[in-house]
Formats: sequence, structure tokens, C-alpha cells
Amino acid sequence: MTDIILLFLLLVDVAATPPKNDRYSSGNDETEVERFAQPDKHWCPWKSGSCSNTLEIKGQGTVEIMQRKSVPFELQLSNKKDAYDRKAYTIKISVNQNEVKLSTSTGQSYTSTDTMYTLQPEGEYWHRYWISLFSTAPNVKYGIGEVRPFFSVFDIELPENESQLIKEIYYLHFKVDNNDQMLTELKNLKEDFRIFIGTSPVLHELALFVIPQEKYTLEHTTCHTAISELKLERPLRDLYYSVINFKLNTDEFPDLTDIIERSIKNPKGWCYKKLKEKAEGFGKPNPKATYLRLTVGERKGDAPGHNFVVEVWPPGHNSPIHNHSNAYAIIRVLSGDILVRLYPALTLKVNQYKPIEQICHEGKVIWMSPNLNQTHQLKHLDLYGKPCITIQCYMYGRDDRVHYEYFDYLSNDERSIGHFDPKSDMDFHEFKERMRQEKQYIFQN
Repeated sequence: MTDIILLFLLLVDVAATPPKNDRYSSGNDETEVERFAQPDKHWCPWKSGSCSNTLEIKGQGTVEIMQRKSVPFELQLSNKKDAYDRKAYTIKISVNQNEVKLSTSTGQSYTSTDTMYTLQPEGEYWHRYWISLFSTAPNVKYGIGEVRPFFSVFDIELPENESQLIKEIYYLHFKVDNNDQMLTELKNLKEDFRIFIGTSPVLHELALFVIPQEKYTLEHTTCHTAISELKLERPLRDLYYSVINFKLNTDEFPDLTDIIERSIKNPKGWCYKKLKEKAEGFGKPNPKATYLRLTVGERKGDAPGHNFVVEVWPPGHNSPIHNHSNAYAIIRVLSGDILVRLYPALTLKVNQYKPIEQICHEGKVIWMSPNLNQTHQLKHLDLYGKPCITIQCYMYGRDDRVHYEYFDYLSNDERSIGHFDPKSDMDFHEFKERMRQEKQYIFQN
């Protein structure tokens, strides 16, 4: 038993490990897809033998620092190659247990001591910190968790009279634990940091909804309200095309959704019984923190659990806050409406962060990638209406060599992070047959 527990902990440990190579590197040359300003060029100071690097474009870009061990660090953006040049114009972000500070060499300084934004405590997960620079605005942002404007801690408009200096920023100087000899004295931390550098600044919030190309307009592009199916990365496109025409009510079973609703309400129904059975599925008993998972097809080993899952959400029910194994996913609302809440990362403090909230009506399609929209909660807000039914589909990325099989979640009592094995409550086709039987033998009157 001890060996099994150790193996499980090892799997959990490995699951959180991000890649040590450029993102989108496995022959993925789809230049037309939308990357949403995600940094993609991997940099390891210890491997490169230097604590300095460069932006690809002067005056703009985004740098993401992923950290496993809780060690203070600083990143200096500079217009000088020498990190110690006193004549340099610099923008520096420094993060430690007590504060996070964004400062410039011209005397501007912004500080937060909120523990939500300072150095995060050590645990089994990697933590993400990022800084974005855009000289045209001129603007600098610092954030924690997913790289997107909503999760910015600082969003600073820099003085116009410094715009030329900002446009000259090209060099990156990195330091861990205020140690100038980190490459030799702190080489044990080599595997505990990942740094990614990108060309695009973080400017606008992401388009969550996916729509067909023939409905895509200039307004969608400029207002960032939707993304064309053709702009999705290849794994997302494949998933989208797999489920976009899926229907619940068909000619051979035109009232399936009505029977599901009755099965949820009737104590004799399979849905009613299964939901009651699952009330303790995420820790402390909570009948509302339940939903049904009806899988379609077999497990193929290229996704956490099954690739395709129909999920049934009774009125007022919700999922825990959870993430998705760094997998790609498409979610399509088949019936009803559901609220999606997006969070910067999964931590014990996740409820302290203000989430992004979006109501998804019937027919809407949303997406997630290994770096974006990964941590969410779904909730059916209507307390007295019909159930909401969605179809979720998942796929690991081509670069994913871990294939973590669990959805990690915040327990109902918010005291621990659990590891949910995404098992099936029933095969969807077997479920349809069960509903036919209930229609005939339970609900015929």
C-alpha cells in the first residue's frame, strides 16, 4: 500500500512539470492560429550560462516566470546590455514573500503586500508570474497565474516623456535570491524554474466563444468577443469539428432531454439516484456539487479520461473549482445555460481571486488550452428550471509527455486540493437506453 501511495504522489509531482523547450515546437508551424500573447521561447539561465537574454522586439514583449520552489527573484528589463550599468533605463519586477514591487530607474514604484500576489508558498504546483511591456502605449503589466489582462496585479501607464527610453528596452537580466553567482551557487534550482519569452504584449482580454468562420466579422476581431474556428490550434479544431453537429434529441429519441429532467426529479430515476450517490464525491458532502458524466466512445490514451463526455447539470448544481490536466478542450452547451468562472490558477486561496464570469447559452462553444482557461468552475444558475447539458471533449497537446490523468480540484471544505479521476458514470449510449426504459416503465403516465 505504501508503494502505491508513493507512486501516486510521484505521478502528481510529475504532472505539474512544464516543458523545458519552446512551446509549439513539435512541428507546429501554424502561423495563422491565435496565440493570445502567450510567451513561447524557453530560456534557462543555467543551461545558457547567462543571467541575461533579450526580447525579440525592442520595447515590447511578455516574459513568464514559472517557479516550483518558493525562492525570491527579480527580473530587470533594460536598455543596456550590462545589468549593472548605472546609466541604464530599467523596469524591474521583484517578488519575495513579503511584497511584489514594480519599479523604474526614474523613481516610479508600485508595491503590493497582498499574499495573493507575492511569492506563493511552496507545494506540488508550479506558480506563474509574468510581466508585459508595450512601448507604444506606453504600458507595463505584472500579473500572477494565467497570462491575461484580467489577472494583472499592476497595470501601469508610464510617462509619455519616457516613451523613447521604453522603446529602447531590449535586455532581460534575471536574478534569484539576490545572488549574483546564482549560475554556480544556486545551480540546484535549475529544474525549479521555467522562463518563457514572447514577442506580443498583453493588451486585451481573450475571446472565449468559438464561432464558424462564415459568421466571423470585423467586430469580433476588434472587440475580441469571439474567435473563428480557423484561428484555433489544431487540437482544438479537431475537437470542435467532432462535436459541433452533435445532438441530444434525435428523430429516434426526440424527447431525451425531457426524460432526463424527469429522471433527475423522480426518486425512482437513475439520474436522481446517481446524483445522490455522488454527493460526497469532492470531500465534504454537498448535494449541489454534483453532475453526471456520460462518456462517449472508448478511452484512447490521448486525453485525461475519455475524449468525449456529456455532462448533465441539474438546476442549481455546480462543479468544484478545478483544472484540466494541461489538456486542450472544447465545451459546447447542448441544452440550457451555464455560468463559467475562470480563475488564474488552482490554489487553496483561489476563491480570494475575482474570477472572469461568462454565461454560456445553448449552442455556445468555448475552448481551453494548456495555458489558458485551464482553471474554472461551471454552475447552473437556474434553481427551478430545466437541467443544463453540455458536451466536453479533451485532448493532450503534441508536446505533452506526461499525460496527467487527473482533474485537480478544490475540495468542498476548501481545505485541500484533491485529484479527481475522470471516470464515467455510464456510457452515453447505455444511458440513452436506460432513459428509454424509464420512459416506458416509470414515466409512461
